[in-house]
Amino acid sequence: MTNPIPERILAAYRRAVPDPPAEPRDVLLEQTGEIRLGPDKPWMPFTAEQRIHATLTGFLWHARVKMAPLVTCVVEDAFEEGHGRLDAKVFGLLPVARARGVDVDRGEVQRYLAELPWCPAALVANPELRFRERSDGSVRVSVGDDGETWVDLGFDGDGDVVTASTTTRMRDDVGRPQPWEGRFSDYRDFGGIRAPARGEVGWRTPQGPYLYWRGEVTSLNSA
Repeated sequence: MTNPIPERILAAYRRAVPDPPAEPRDVLLEQTGEIRLGPDKPWMPFTAEQRIHATLTGFLWHARVKMAPLVTCVVEDAFEEGHGRLDAKVFGLLPVARARGVDVDRGEVQRYLAELPWCPAALVANPELRFRERSDGSVRVSVGDDGETWVDLGFDGDGDVVTASTTTRMRDDVGRPQPWEGRFSDYRDFGGIRAPARGEVGWRTPQGPYLYWRGEVTSLNSA
Protein backbone atom coordinates (compact mmCIF):
# COMPACT_ATOMS: atom_id res chain seq x y z
CA MET A 1 0.00 0.00 0.00
CA THR A 2 1.49 3.31 -1.04
CA ASN A 3 1.25 6.43 1.06
CA PRO A 4 1.72 9.62 -0.94
CA ILE A 5 3.98 12.19 0.67
CA PRO A 6 2.12 15.53 0.92
CA GLU A 7 3.56 18.47 -0.97
CA ARG A 8 4.03 20.34 2.30
CA ILE A 9 6.33 17.57 3.55
CA LEU A 10 8.20 17.43 0.24
CA ALA A 11 8.69 21.20 0.31
CA ALA A 12 10.02 21.04 3.87
CA TYR A 13 12.46 18.31 2.82
CA ARG A 14 13.67 20.25 -0.22
CA ARG A 15 14.14 23.34 1.94
CA ALA A 16 16.09 21.35 4.53
CA VAL A 17 18.23 19.34 2.09
CA PRO A 18 18.71 21.44 -1.06
CA ASP A 19 21.49 19.17 -2.37
CA PRO A 20 20.49 15.63 -1.31
CA PRO A 21 23.09 12.84 -1.35
CA ALA A 22 22.69 9.83 -3.60
CA GLU A 23 21.70 7.70 -0.62
CA PRO A 24 19.77 8.91 2.45
CA ARG A 25 21.89 8.97 5.58
CA ASP A 26 21.26 8.99 9.32
CA VAL A 27 22.23 12.02 11.36
CA LEU A 28 24.46 12.38 14.39
CA LEU A 29 23.87 15.43 16.54
CA GLU A 30 25.18 16.91 19.75
CA GLN A 31 23.11 18.95 22.21
CA THR A 32 23.39 20.99 25.34
CA GLY A 33 20.44 22.04 27.45
CA GLU A 34 18.42 21.60 30.61
CA ILE A 35 15.90 19.05 31.84
CA ARG A 36 13.69 18.76 34.90
CA LEU A 37 11.65 15.98 36.47
CA GLY A 38 8.56 17.95 37.53
CA PRO A 39 6.91 21.37 37.31
CA ASP A 40 8.39 22.37 40.67
CA LYS A 41 11.73 20.61 40.25
CA PRO A 42 14.99 22.43 39.48
CA TRP A 43 16.46 22.54 35.99
CA MET A 44 19.48 20.26 35.52
CA PRO A 45 22.06 20.83 32.76
CA PHE A 46 22.85 18.08 30.28
CA THR A 47 25.03 17.29 27.29
CA ALA A 48 23.95 14.63 24.79
CA GLU A 49 24.70 12.84 21.56
CA GLN A 50 21.98 11.35 19.39
CA ARG A 51 21.72 9.19 16.31
CA ILE A 52 18.46 9.39 14.32
CA HIS A 53 17.82 6.86 11.56
CA ALA A 54 16.70 8.00 8.12
CA THR A 55 15.44 4.78 6.53
CA LEU A 56 13.76 3.12 9.53
CA THR A 57 12.07 4.23 12.75
CA GLY A 58 14.77 4.40 15.37
CA PHE A 59 17.05 6.61 17.45
CA LEU A 60 19.44 6.56 20.41
CA TRP A 61 19.86 9.55 22.75
CA HIS A 62 22.81 9.28 25.15
CA ALA A 63 22.99 12.06 27.73
CA ARG A 64 24.90 13.06 30.84
CA VAL A 65 22.74 14.99 33.30
CA LYS A 66 24.33 16.93 36.16
CA MET A 67 21.97 16.23 39.06
CA ALA A 68 24.16 17.87 41.72
CA PRO A 69 27.67 19.40 41.85
CA LEU A 70 29.36 15.99 42.12
CA VAL A 71 26.59 13.74 40.80
CA THR A 72 26.13 12.86 37.12
CA CYS A 73 23.42 10.59 35.73
CA VAL A 74 23.88 8.80 32.40
CA VAL A 75 20.57 8.56 30.53
CA GLU A 76 19.73 6.60 27.39
CA ASP A 77 16.41 7.08 25.62
CA ALA A 78 15.89 4.95 22.52
CA PHE A 79 13.69 3.17 20.02
CA GLU A 80 15.55 0.14 18.66
CA GLU A 81 14.38 -2.98 16.80
CA GLY A 82 10.73 -2.12 17.32
CA HIS A 83 10.88 -1.32 21.04
CA GLY A 84 11.44 1.71 23.22
CA ARG A 85 13.52 1.96 26.35
CA LEU A 86 14.66 4.43 28.97
CA ASP A 87 17.63 3.74 31.25
CA ALA A 88 19.18 6.09 33.80
CA LYS A 89 22.21 5.29 35.97
CA VAL A 90 24.02 7.52 38.44
CA PHE A 91 27.68 7.70 37.38
CA GLY A 92 26.67 5.25 34.64
CA LEU A 93 26.62 2.43 37.21
CA LEU A 94 23.78 2.69 39.75
CA PRO A 95 20.35 2.20 38.11
CA VAL A 96 17.78 4.83 39.14
CA ALA A 97 15.23 4.45 36.32
CA ARG A 98 14.30 1.78 33.81
CA ALA A 99 11.25 1.79 31.56
CA ARG A 100 9.95 -0.76 29.04
CA GLY A 101 6.55 -1.78 27.70
CA VAL A 102 3.84 -0.84 25.24
CA ASP A 103 3.44 2.74 26.48
CA VAL A 104 7.20 3.25 26.29
CA ASP A 105 7.25 1.83 22.76
CA ARG A 106 4.55 4.26 21.66
CA GLY A 107 6.11 7.23 23.44
CA GLU A 108 9.50 6.64 21.84
CA VAL A 109 7.92 6.35 18.39
CA GLN A 110 6.26 9.70 19.03
CA ARG A 111 9.58 11.20 20.05
CA TYR A 112 11.09 9.95 16.77
CA LEU A 113 8.23 11.47 14.77
CA ALA A 114 8.46 14.78 16.60
CA GLU A 115 12.20 15.03 15.92
CA LEU A 116 11.97 14.50 12.15
CA PRO A 117 13.10 18.12 11.58
CA TRP A 118 16.53 17.02 12.89
CA CYS A 119 16.65 14.15 10.36
CA PRO A 120 14.81 15.57 7.34
CA ALA A 121 15.96 12.75 5.05
CA ALA A 122 13.57 10.46 6.96
CA LEU A 123 10.61 12.49 5.71
CA VAL A 124 11.06 10.93 2.28
CA ALA A 125 13.34 7.93 2.93
CA ASN A 126 11.60 6.12 5.81
CA PRO A 127 9.04 3.80 4.15
CA GLU A 128 7.33 3.15 7.48
CA LEU A 129 5.96 6.70 7.75
CA ARG A 130 2.34 7.49 6.92
CA PHE A 131 1.04 11.02 6.33
CA ARG A 132 -2.35 12.67 6.45
CA GLU A 133 -2.97 16.34 5.71
CA ARG A 134 -5.24 18.15 8.14
CA SER A 135 -7.63 21.06 7.68
CA ASP A 136 -5.56 23.35 9.93
CA GLY A 137 -2.53 23.07 7.62
CA SER A 138 -0.64 20.57 9.76
CA VAL A 139 0.37 17.09 8.63
CA ARG A 140 -0.29 14.06 10.83
CA VAL A 141 2.50 11.48 10.68
CA SER A 142 2.40 7.95 12.09
CA VAL A 143 4.20 4.65 11.60
CA GLY A 144 2.67 1.77 9.68
CA ASP A 145 -0.92 0.92 10.52
CA ASP A 146 -0.83 2.30 14.08
CA GLY A 147 -3.37 5.09 13.83
CA GLU A 148 -3.19 5.94 17.53
CA THR A 149 0.53 6.71 17.74
CA TRP A 150 0.74 9.94 15.82
CA VAL A 151 2.27 13.42 15.85
CA ASP A 152 0.97 16.52 14.07
CA LEU A 153 3.71 18.59 12.42
CA GLY A 154 2.94 22.32 12.20
CA PHE A 155 4.58 24.76 9.80
CA ASP A 156 5.40 28.46 9.72
CA GLY A 157 4.88 30.77 6.74
CA ASP A 158 8.23 29.76 5.25
CA GLY A 159 7.39 26.07 5.31
CA ASP A 160 9.63 25.09 8.23
CA VAL A 161 8.35 22.63 10.84
CA VAL A 162 7.98 24.64 14.06
CA THR A 163 5.69 22.46 16.20
CA ALA A 164 5.14 18.75 16.83
CA SER A 165 2.19 17.78 19.00
CA THR A 166 -0.07 14.90 20.00
CA THR A 167 -2.82 14.14 22.49
CA THR A 168 -2.16 10.40 22.75
CA ARG A 169 1.26 10.27 24.44
CA MET A 170 1.19 8.63 27.85
CA ARG A 171 2.44 10.72 30.77
CA ASP A 172 3.77 8.18 33.23
CA ASP A 173 3.56 10.25 36.41
CA VAL A 174 -0.18 10.85 35.95
CA GLY A 175 -1.00 7.46 34.43
CA ARG A 176 -2.88 8.67 31.37
CA PRO A 177 -2.33 10.41 28.03
CA GLN A 178 -1.90 14.17 28.14
CA PRO A 179 -1.41 16.76 25.38
CA TRP A 180 2.31 16.96 24.54
CA GLU A 181 4.12 19.45 22.32
CA GLY A 182 7.58 20.28 21.03
CA ARG A 183 8.61 23.60 19.50
CA PHE A 184 11.49 24.30 17.11
CA SER A 185 13.24 27.56 16.28
CA ASP A 186 16.48 29.13 15.03
CA TYR A 187 16.90 27.14 11.82
CA ARG A 188 20.54 26.99 10.67
CA ASP A 189 22.65 25.34 8.01
CA PHE A 190 24.57 22.41 9.49
CA GLY A 191 26.89 21.47 6.64
CA GLY A 192 24.18 21.15 4.01
CA ILE A 193 21.31 20.17 6.32
CA ARG A 194 18.99 22.98 7.36
CA ALA A 195 17.60 22.15 10.79
CA PRO A 196 16.39 23.88 13.96
CA ALA A 197 19.16 24.71 16.41
CA ARG A 198 16.79 25.13 19.35
CA GLY A 199 13.91 23.14 20.73
CA GLU A 200 11.74 22.75 23.79
CA VAL A 201 9.29 20.07 24.91
CA GLY A 202 6.48 20.03 27.45
CA TRP A 203 3.04 18.88 28.52
CA ARG A 204 -0.15 20.92 28.39
CA THR A 205 -1.66 20.21 31.79
CA PRO A 206 -4.94 21.36 33.42
CA GLN A 207 -2.77 23.58 35.64
CA GLY A 208 -0.97 25.15 32.67
CA PRO A 209 2.08 24.43 30.50
CA TYR A 210 4.80 22.24 31.99
CA LEU A 211 8.03 22.62 30.01
CA TYR A 212 10.50 19.87 30.95
CA TRP A 213 13.19 19.91 28.23
CA ARG A 214 14.94 22.73 26.40
CA GLY A 215 18.10 22.48 24.39
CA GLU A 216 20.37 23.63 21.60
CA VAL A 217 21.93 21.58 18.84
CA THR A 218 25.64 22.37 18.73
CA SER A 219 26.50 20.08 15.80
CA LEU A 220 24.56 17.97 13.28
CA ASN A 221 26.14 15.81 10.59
CA SER A 222 25.23 13.00 8.25
CA ALA A 223 26.31 9.62 9.57
